[in-house]
Amino acid sequence: MNNKFYAPMRSSRHGGVTNLANDGNLTVSGTAGLAQASVSTKIMTGAFDISKLAIDATKSSQSAVTQALTYQAKALATDFARSANRQLYGDGSGAIGENQGSTAATVATFTNPGTSAGTNDTRIFDRYGTGIVNGDIDPKKYLAPGLVLASGSIGTALGTVSSFTSTGTLASVTLTATINSFWAAGQAVYLMDGSGQGAGTMEITGIKRALASDSTGTYAGVARSTTGWAPQFGSESESLTLTRMEQYYLAAREYSQVGDKYAIFVNKTLYRKYGDILTSMRRTVDTADLLGGWKGLEFAAGAGEVGVFLDYDVPDGEVIILNMDSWTICQVSDLGWLEDPNGGSLLRLANKIQYQAEMAWFFELLCLAPAANGHMTQKTA
Repeated sequence: MNNKFYAPMRSSRHGGVTNLANDGNLTVSGTAGLAQASVSTKIMTGAFDISKLAIDATKSSQSAVTQALTYQAKALATDFARSANRQLYGDGSGAIGENQGSTAATVATFTNPGTSAGTNDTRIFDRYGTGIVNGDIDPKKYLAPGLVLASGSIGTALGTVSSFTSTGTLASVTLTATINSFWAAGQAVYLMDGSGQGAGTMEITGIKRALASDSTGTYAGVARSTTGWAPQFGSESESLTLTRMEQYYLAAREYSQVGDKYAIFVNKTLYRKYGDILTSMRRTVDTADLLGGWKGLEFAAGAGEVGVFLDYDVPDGEVIILNMDSWTICQVSDLGWLEDPNGGSLLRLANKIQYQAEMAWFFELLCLAPAANGHMTQKTA
């Protein structure tokens, strides 16, 4: 309704549970609290143009190793999935960097979002910059030629990516437009749509937002003070330990339901660190399976088998303990290619011998019990 997804959620314990002093006393009648969480529909798209010449010239195996149309479609699908994965771990702001200033009229330099990024933008949560933790996320990782970037909390200083390089913790990006005063050091850098709009509002409200440190704020329109709505969050800057993992995992289990399935996700440094922990304790390094062919190390804390899985899009230095049964993807329809009214997925561009293919997904991520999940940041090897 009104481009929003709504979900009922329990907001308090039941007030009708009591013992009687004797069988003639009154019972207490009560109810369990009920609230309504809501998130807005997000529109994720992917598109490419291809000429009639390129299609015809690569139709046969004698003309090309791979058909141009097939190659572009597969490449788009792969990068679409990669972008979705980044957003699912994110805070919904769309910020991919923190500006460090410019070195030329059209060149910007930035690191990953850090403690000063978006100080005037409250939509950015729990970011610690490049090199401050483990350096697992290259600052240029999510850039590509043709993407539209904006700087500043209002996102008005636009530039299209022409080329980019990175050296250590710093990315150098050449834009097609002259940089103005909004590209100031400390300002957040956002990915934008083709109209140059949507800074901080158009991306998926991901895991980082659902499991953020804002204990006094709201998530999905519900106050964090509501029972079960504040995640198990810790930002201790320290080396990862098994004790700390057990602490947050067991705290999350208290809010789970019987039979809930858990999984733990980390990036490469902490995945290696966890393997070293198991080895040093002379514990067998068993593997665990997750749907979709994921393989991970086994974690156990007296409440069933849990896998620790490697994902290269997990924010640097974070350990994400997910109750998989507390999350749902709300969608209007399945991800798919836009269809031509006359049939097929290729749309002919007006007055050109070119076609365009475009995919779209109308969806959002929603957590129905943040307290049953754990989120640790600033963990090192």
